[in-house]
Amino acid sequence: MRKFIMSVTTVASLSLAAVPILGLTQAANAAEPTARIAYGDLNLADSAQAAIFKARVETAANKLCRAKMTGSEGLAMPIRACVANGQREAARQLPKAQRQALTVAAAAPTVEVAAQ
Repeated sequence: MRKFIMSVTTVASLSLAAVPILGLTQAANAAEPTARIAYGDLNLADSAQAAIFKARVETAANKLCRAKMTGSEGLAMPIRACVANGQREAARQLPKAQRQALTVAAAAPTVEVAAQ
């Protein structure tokens, strides 16, 4: 019986010791850098304006990935993979109508005109 009580006491002590560590992990995740990307001024169904949006996303993703690279934890993946993840995350967070507009813009044929 005494061994059982000691085991329960040990498990309880270890559980209490883990709680502050969990709190630190949550605080670290809360401090993770984020970016806000404006798109309200753009018509994402227009291929030229969709390209502007994609450039904004890429710029923001590059800044975030470089900030992670120089941060205390470093970057656990190549910068290109980090930027690609950022681009996917930005697209995922768009409202459905905006995602569909980007799809339409991507499917639209592009026309290049040379200046004389």
